[in-house]
Formats: sequence, structure tokens, C-alpha cells
Amino acid sequence: MTTPIGLLWTAAGLVGLLATRAGTLAGLALLVVAAAVVGAVGRRAGVRLLGYLTAVAAATGFALTAPLAAGLPTRTAGFPVLGVAVAALLGAPALARRGSFTVRALEAAAQAVAVLALLLTVGAIRYAAVICVLWGAAAALRVLYPGRSAGRRWAFGAVAGGSELLGAWLLLISGEVVLLEAYTLPAAGLTLVAGLLALRARPGLTSWLALGPGLAAGLLPSLVSVLVAADPQPWRRLLLGGAALGVVLVGAVRRWQAPVVLGGGALVLLAVHELVRGWDLLPRWIYLAVGGLALITLAATYERRRRDVARLRAAVGRMG
Repeated sequence: MTTPIGLLWTAAGLVGLLATRAGTLAGLALLVVAAAVVGAVGRRAGVRLLGYLTAVAAATGFALTAPLAAGLPTRTAGFPVLGVAVAALLGAPALARRGSFTVRALEAAAQAVAVLALLLTVGAIRYAAVICVLWGAAAALRVLYPGRSAGRRWAFGAVAGGSELLGAWLLLISGEVVLLEAYTLPAAGLTLVAGLLALRARPGLTSWLALGPGLAAGLLPSLVSVLVAADPQPWRRLLLGGAALGVVLVGAVRRWQAPVVLGGGALVLLAVHELVRGWDLLPRWIYLAVGGLALITLAATYERRRRDVARLRAAVGRMG
């Protein structure tokens, strides 16, 4: 009986506070605290769920309003809004004792807030790409939480992979070089550390679920920047090649499939990129001579090379 009255008075109070920036921020902050308290101490499941969802909505409003009140552009508000989404996503499992429906509702709310953060960066493709990469890293961390079904893990793994892929596409569209690593590498490092701990704690977890999203967050943005930017970026190419080689070596030693495949793919693309860049630096006869020697060698050892490729494919397939 008191819930409708409380909502009515809350709405009336917020409308009165919207006249000033400080009042709006103070009202939203108080609403976050009050709603969180309702979610924590409410007796009925519906009241608790309403409290948690209201807290997420109020926190999103605060994260959106604060940068705008400070005179910052709209695209910068995407990052604090994404912070609310990450907090809701990673904090939802702590409420498992409240019921699985509450956890799923908060996860859905977190996804909706993340979409809002992405929409706030419309027109600023580089900001949108960073939002996608960071959200993919957060979803990858969510995969590693214990006590979840395989279906839920794969669902969050798909969200993480899709977010990373969308971020790479946005970088391809923008075609501009920025210091993305300042945003992506910390998130990728945190995700990889959590993945390594999860692999040690749960041996049945595959390297694609544990390490794949983190490796994609670390390698993919830099690789796309190298491939599409007009700037030669020698240091970025060198460091990315060294990192990809290190990933392949670690994956081969530990028999992890994801590092071998992702690091090897990055090395192949970098090698092709270097070949294209050096095409006009050497005489054409050198390429013809090298290509002819390669064809003769391949023809002379075709059967052995075919067996080597089959063994390599089988070895990669046996990795975890």
C-alpha cells in the first residue's frame, strides 16, 4: 500500500529539484541511496527488485547528468554511464540469494544501460569503440564468475566477443589513430588475470572463455589501428608484433588454443601488412625470385608439408 504513495512523493520531489543543477544531482544521489536500502532490506521480492532497478536507473541518471552539468560534451557521459552498467553487471551475482530472477533482471538492466552509454557516443566513433571494448572486457569478467551454467557463460562470452568485434568495426570506420591502449590494455590485463585465476581454479574451463575476450581486447584495437591508419606507427607495430609472438609462445607452452590462434592470426596479418608496406621499397625481381623459390620448395616437399600441416592442425585441436 505504501509503494504507490512513496513513488508519487518521490516523483514530485524530483520534479521540484530539477530547477537547479545542484538540486538535481543531490536528489538523484539520495534516490540511489534510498533505492539501494529498499532493495537490501525489503521483505517482498517484488519490492526488493523494484528498489534495485530504481537504484540502477537513478545512478544512470546521476552519471549522465553530472558531466552535462559540468559543461562536458555528451559523448564523455558515456563513460560514467558505462561504469554504472559494469557495476550492475558485476555486482548482480552477489544478490543470488535474493533469487535468480533478481540477478537476471539486473543483468538485463546492465545491458540496457550499456546500450545507452553507446548511444551517447553517436557521432564520436572513437569513443564508441572504447565503450565497446570496455563493455566486452566487463562481460568477459562476468563469464569467469563461479556457480553459473555453461549456457550462461557462453551467452556472456558471446556478448564479450560481439562487443570487441563491434569496437574493431568502429575503428575500421573511423580510420583514425589514437592512444586506445590507455583504455584497452588495463581492461584487457584485468580480464586476463581473472581468466588465469579461473583456469587455475576450474580446470574444465576452456581457454576461449577464460582468455579469449581479454586477448581480443588487448590485441584487436591495436591491430586494427595498425592496419587502417595512414601513419606508419613503427613502435606500435613492433610492440604489437612482440606481444603477439609472446602470446603464441605462452599458448604453445601451456597448450592453450585461444592464445595460439589469436596471437598467430595477429602475426599473420602483421606480416602481410609489412609485406604490403615494403612492396615499393625493393626491386620487383626480388619478389619474383623469392616466390619462385618458394613454389619450387613447396612442390619438392609437398607431401611432407601436407603432413606437417595436418600434424599442426591436430596439435592445435588438442589444445584446451
